[in-house]
Amino acid sequence: IYSGVDTAAYHPDLKRERAAVRASLGFAPAVPLFLFVGSGFERKGLAAALTALARLPQGDLLVIGRDRHAARYQRLADDLGLAARVQFLGALPDVRPYYGAADALVLPTLYDPFPNVALEAMACGLPVVTSTTSGAAELIENGRNGYVCDALDIETLAARLRAVVEPARGAALGAQARHTVEPLTLESASRQWLELYEKLTR
Repeated sequence: IYSGVDTAAYHPDLKRERAAVRASLGFAPAVPLFLFVGSGFERKGLAAALTALARLPQGDLLVIGRDRHAARYQRLADDLGLAARVQFLGALPDVRPYYGAADALVLPTLYDPFPNVALEAMACGLPVVTSTTSGAAELIENGRNGYVCDALDIETLAARLRAVVEPARGAALGAQARHTVEPLTLESASRQWLELYEKLTR
């Protein structure tokens, strides 16, 4: 039984926030913007995301989440020449405006049973680039609604990042991502759990 997502709260209409959020953070309106959401940066694969981003000629990254070693990752971004392309916002109570501002979610996690952020991003019409060790990989079809690769394969991760924001491809990937999670509502998840409990208690 997959987790559910509030498909009304997380919706492609959030893209109306795109220009305002980007302007407030100093990101150019037309440059690809990747979003990384998650606390515990080592397990979530932030180092791989930064290293892969450095292989791209353009593209920015917005990092949302908490980690006691956040300064270490900021130094890594600086060492990779990404100081002007990466921003760390820490943990935030509401990530929805940033889903609206981004072009794709990147989460090359070393291990994650089923990250809710992937569902939220897809519901917002964002394609997802994640790892084979993420439960969300079960929802991803390469080249259809996102991409999956090994969490430590930096070259392939960089190629996936380039592909997911290609102008002719990104919109179609995002639309299909939304379509993929539309059935995974909170109500559907609750109903499936209730049906399971009823079956087990007969």
